[in-house]
Amino acid sequence: MNIGNGIKVAEPRAIGIRFERGRLIVALSDDREVSVPLSRYPTLQDATPAQRAAWKFLGPGRGFHWKSLDLDLSLQGLISGLPEVIPAPPPRRAKRRDRKLSRRAA
Repeated sequence: MNIGNGIKVAEPRAIGIRFERGRLIVALSDDREVSVPLSRYPTLQDATPAQRAAWKFLGPGRGFHWKSLDLDLSLQGLISGLPEVIPAPPPRRAKRRDRKLSRRAA
């Protein structure tokens, strides 16, 4: 990362994660910690402690992956305060019987 005057600073990497009192806390390689309310990550908030504990790093400390929760969180997103986005389910297709009825009504 370039901070001006040509000075380059290494971007911090995640070195650990823990959960305390409704918060997700990420330890960084530069001795800082980032604390975020679990309410911003509903999948983690609703997960069991065992599910929360079953994470792996993405890349060299660039994020976290929970296989059993089908969840990936990037360190940049956490630091930036981005919430988890849960996509809407795909539109439900009408049943064949419903389609026949709607054709007759037309």
